[in-house]
Amino acid sequence: MALNFLRKLLSLCEFVLVCSAVAATAAMMLLTSADALSRYLLNSPILGAYEITEKYLIVAAIFLGLSYAYRGGVFIRVTFLVDRLPPRWKILADHFAHALSLGYCLILVAATAQQAWLALSDTTSMSALPVLTGPAYAFVPLGFLALTVLMLIDLPRVRRGNALLFAQDAPAAT
Repeated sequence: MALNFLRKLLSLCEFVLVCSAVAATAAMMLLTSADALSRYLLNSPILGAYEITEKYLIVAAIFLGLSYAYRGGVFIRVTFLVDRLPPRWKILADHFAHALSLGYCLILVAATAQQAWLALSDTTSMSALPVLTGPAYAFVPLGFLALTVLMLIDLPRVRRGNALLFAQDAPAAT
Protein backbone atom coordinates (compact mmCIF):
# COMPACT_ATOMS: atom_id res chain seq x y z
CA MET A 1 0.00 0.00 0.00
CA ALA A 2 2.75 2.47 0.97
CA LEU A 3 4.82 1.42 -2.06
CA ASN A 4 1.86 2.00 -4.36
CA PHE A 5 1.30 5.47 -2.86
CA LEU A 6 4.99 6.26 -3.28
CA ARG A 7 4.89 5.21 -6.97
CA LYS A 8 1.86 7.40 -7.60
CA LEU A 9 3.50 10.34 -5.83
CA LEU A 10 6.70 9.94 -7.85
CA SER A 11 4.73 9.63 -11.08
CA LEU A 12 2.85 12.81 -10.22
CA CYS A 13 6.11 14.64 -9.47
CA GLU A 14 7.60 13.46 -12.76
CA PHE A 15 4.45 14.51 -14.62
CA VAL A 16 4.66 18.00 -13.10
CA LEU A 17 8.33 18.29 -14.04
CA VAL A 18 7.70 17.13 -17.61
CA CYS A 19 4.74 19.49 -18.02
CA SER A 20 6.91 22.32 -16.70
CA ALA A 21 9.64 21.43 -19.21
CA VAL A 22 7.09 21.37 -22.04
CA ALA A 23 5.62 24.70 -20.89
CA ALA A 24 9.12 26.22 -20.76
CA THR A 25 9.80 24.97 -24.28
CA ALA A 26 6.51 26.39 -25.55
CA ALA A 27 7.13 29.70 -23.79
CA MET A 28 10.64 29.84 -25.23
CA MET A 29 9.31 29.21 -28.73
CA LEU A 30 6.55 31.81 -28.39
CA LEU A 31 8.81 34.42 -26.80
CA THR A 32 11.51 33.96 -29.43
CA SER A 33 8.98 34.16 -32.26
CA ALA A 34 7.29 37.22 -30.77
CA ASP A 35 10.68 38.86 -30.23
CA ALA A 36 11.69 38.21 -33.85
CA LEU A 37 8.39 39.54 -35.18
CA SER A 38 8.56 42.58 -32.93
CA ARG A 39 12.16 43.21 -33.90
CA TYR A 40 11.61 43.03 -37.66
CA LEU A 41 8.08 44.38 -38.01
CA LEU A 42 8.02 47.05 -35.31
CA ASN A 43 11.77 47.64 -35.03
CA SER A 44 11.42 47.19 -31.26
CA PRO A 45 12.60 43.95 -29.61
CA ILE A 46 10.92 42.57 -26.49
CA LEU A 47 12.87 43.77 -23.47
CA GLY A 48 14.65 40.91 -21.71
CA ALA A 49 13.45 38.17 -24.09
CA TYR A 50 16.92 36.79 -24.68
CA GLU A 51 17.84 36.81 -20.99
CA ILE A 52 14.60 35.16 -19.89
CA THR A 53 15.13 32.48 -22.51
CA GLU A 54 18.78 32.00 -21.63
CA LYS A 55 18.56 32.14 -17.83
CA TYR A 56 15.23 30.40 -17.16
CA LEU A 57 13.47 28.75 -20.08
CA ILE A 58 16.35 26.77 -21.59
CA VAL A 59 17.47 25.57 -18.17
CA ALA A 60 13.95 24.44 -17.26
CA ALA A 61 13.36 22.77 -20.63
CA ILE A 62 16.56 20.74 -20.43
CA PHE A 63 16.87 19.75 -16.79
CA LEU A 64 13.23 19.27 -15.80
CA GLY A 65 12.87 16.71 -18.59
CA LEU A 66 15.82 14.51 -17.56
CA SER A 67 13.72 11.81 -15.88
CA TYR A 68 11.38 11.63 -18.87
CA ALA A 69 14.34 11.27 -21.22
CA TYR A 70 15.72 8.48 -19.03
CA ARG A 71 12.36 6.71 -19.00
CA GLY A 72 12.22 6.98 -22.79
CA GLY A 73 15.63 5.36 -23.25
CA VAL A 74 17.06 8.27 -25.24
CA PHE A 75 20.38 8.66 -23.45
CA ILE A 76 23.38 8.00 -25.65
CA ARG A 77 24.88 4.54 -25.26
CA VAL A 78 27.78 2.81 -26.95
CA THR A 79 26.92 -0.88 -26.91
CA PHE A 80 29.11 -2.50 -29.53
CA LEU A 81 31.37 -4.13 -26.92
CA VAL A 82 28.80 -5.01 -24.27
CA ASP A 83 26.48 -6.64 -26.82
CA ARG A 84 29.21 -9.16 -27.67
CA LEU A 85 29.86 -10.20 -24.06
CA PRO A 86 28.57 -13.48 -22.60
CA PRO A 87 25.26 -13.01 -20.69
CA ARG A 88 26.91 -13.19 -17.25
CA TRP A 89 29.51 -10.58 -18.15
CA LYS A 90 26.89 -8.41 -19.79
CA ILE A 91 24.86 -8.28 -16.56
CA LEU A 92 28.03 -7.46 -14.65
CA ALA A 93 28.82 -4.66 -17.13
CA ASP A 94 25.23 -3.39 -16.86
CA HIS A 95 25.50 -3.30 -13.06
CA PHE A 96 28.77 -1.42 -13.30
CA ALA A 97 27.35 1.09 -15.82
CA HIS A 98 24.22 1.62 -13.74
CA ALA A 99 26.22 2.09 -10.52
CA LEU A 100 28.59 4.50 -12.25
CA SER A 101 25.68 6.47 -13.71
CA LEU A 102 23.90 6.55 -10.37
CA GLY A 103 27.04 7.73 -8.59
CA TYR A 104 27.54 10.43 -11.20
CA CYS A 105 23.92 11.57 -10.70
CA LEU A 106 24.34 11.69 -6.94
CA ILE A 107 27.46 13.82 -7.32
CA LEU A 108 25.62 16.14 -9.72
CA VAL A 109 22.65 16.45 -7.35
CA ALA A 110 24.94 17.43 -4.49
CA ALA A 111 27.08 19.83 -6.53
CA THR A 112 24.19 21.56 -8.30
CA ALA A 113 22.18 21.81 -5.07
CA GLN A 114 25.13 23.53 -3.44
CA GLN A 115 25.47 25.87 -6.41
CA ALA A 116 21.73 26.60 -6.37
CA TRP A 117 21.87 27.37 -2.64
CA LEU A 118 24.67 29.87 -3.24
CA ALA A 119 22.85 31.39 -6.23
CA LEU A 120 19.64 31.88 -4.25
CA SER A 121 21.49 34.08 -1.77
CA ASP A 122 23.03 36.11 -4.61
CA THR A 123 21.34 39.35 -5.67
CA THR A 124 22.46 39.27 -9.30
CA SER A 125 19.66 40.23 -11.63
CA MET A 126 19.16 40.40 -15.37
CA SER A 127 20.54 43.45 -17.11
CA ALA A 128 17.31 44.31 -18.94
CA LEU A 129 14.78 43.42 -16.24
CA PRO A 130 14.89 43.51 -12.43
CA VAL A 131 14.53 39.72 -12.18
CA LEU A 132 16.93 37.70 -10.01
CA THR A 133 18.88 35.02 -11.84
CA GLY A 134 19.41 32.82 -8.76
CA PRO A 135 16.09 30.93 -8.80
CA ALA A 136 16.90 29.47 -12.23
CA TYR A 137 19.70 27.46 -10.63
CA ALA A 138 17.12 25.44 -8.68
CA PHE A 139 15.90 23.73 -11.86
CA VAL A 140 19.16 21.81 -12.28
CA PRO A 141 19.29 19.88 -8.97
CA LEU A 142 15.54 19.30 -9.18
CA GLY A 143 15.94 17.60 -12.55
CA PHE A 144 18.94 15.56 -11.41
CA LEU A 145 17.11 14.57 -8.21
CA ALA A 146 14.18 13.23 -10.23
CA LEU A 147 16.61 11.33 -12.46
CA THR A 148 18.45 9.90 -9.44
CA VAL A 149 15.23 8.73 -7.77
CA LEU A 150 14.12 7.07 -11.00
CA MET A 151 17.52 5.35 -11.33
CA LEU A 152 17.27 4.11 -7.74
CA ILE A 153 13.81 2.69 -8.42
CA ASP A 154 15.17 1.10 -11.61
CA LEU A 155 18.07 -0.60 -9.80
CA PRO A 156 16.32 -3.97 -9.23
CA ARG A 157 15.49 -4.17 -12.95
CA VAL A 158 19.19 -4.22 -13.89
CA ARG A 159 19.50 -7.83 -12.70
CA ARG A 160 16.58 -8.88 -14.89
CA GLY A 161 18.15 -7.12 -17.87
CA ASN A 162 15.31 -4.66 -18.47
CA ALA A 163 16.54 -1.48 -16.78
CA LEU A 164 15.49 1.76 -18.42
CA LEU A 165 19.13 2.78 -18.79
CA PHE A 166 19.60 -0.07 -21.24
CA ALA A 167 16.22 0.19 -23.01
CA GLN A 168 16.31 -0.87 -26.62
CA ASP A 169 13.88 1.84 -27.78
CA ALA A 170 16.74 4.05 -28.87
CA PRO A 171 18.76 3.10 -31.94
CA ALA A 172 21.87 1.09 -31.14
CA ALA A 173 25.14 0.81 -33.04
CA THR A 174 25.64 -2.55 -34.74
